[in-house]
Amino acid sequence: MDIKKDILYSYYRIRKIIGILGILLPILIFTFHGELLSSISHYYYTKSAVFFIAILFAFGLLLISYKGYEKDKDTEKLSDNLITHIGGIAALLIVLLPTTCIGSNSAEITNMCLLQNYPLFGHDNTIIRIIHLVSAGVFLFIMGYMSIFRFTKGKLTDEKKIKNYIYRFCGIAVWVSIGILAIETIFQNFHFTKYDVFIFETVSVVAFGIAWLVKGEAIKDIIDLKNKLF
Repeated sequence: MDIKKDILYSYYRIRKIIGILGILLPILIFTFHGELLSSISHYYYTKSAVFFIAILFAFGLLLISYKGYEKDKDTEKLSDNLITHIGGIAALLIVLLPTTCIGSNSAEITNMCLLQNYPLFGHDNTIIRIIHLVSAGVFLFIMGYMSIFRFTKGKLTDEKKIKNYIYRFCGIAVWVSIGILAIETIFQNFHFTKYDVFIFETVSVVAFGIAWLVKGEAIKDIIDLKNKLF
């Protein structure tokens, strides 16, 4: 019984780590570079690359190692394991096949591109850029899917109903954000600001970060800590 509890608590920790990293990603990369770029992915070409690479790799490895609900043979075709494996692989591809060096809205990065001084796996290759974009889309789509359809599974209690509202809200926020970005990609002239990609990517990663924190019983931890302190 203690072994089962230890396993359960370890999954709570994994969920909380994923949640915390999701929320910290846009904050860290922006803070340490000090300049707003057109997308989160373009921070790969800055000194904030260490956070971008480390956090995305952590996402990938944690999702691949994550074990969720078993597949319902009557109603489901995909298991949690397969879904999170796909999400984890997509997260790794985002790093291994970064976005192109151009289009960052940064003079410093633009000059580096012109000189072709690409760091690490940096490039100006259209095909790699497309794979990167597809991987990012798959990763975020799966995070939204997990929040809406997977995290909401389980016995319905009053507490569970409240959590399900949070999961669905976060999942919808992710899907709406990537939907807007998809529309902007198709219709090049349609955009709100030149930083739309960064803004909506930030909404997405923060939203799924909140969902994973709630799934990791972070709310219960906060309540317990409050009771101890007061």
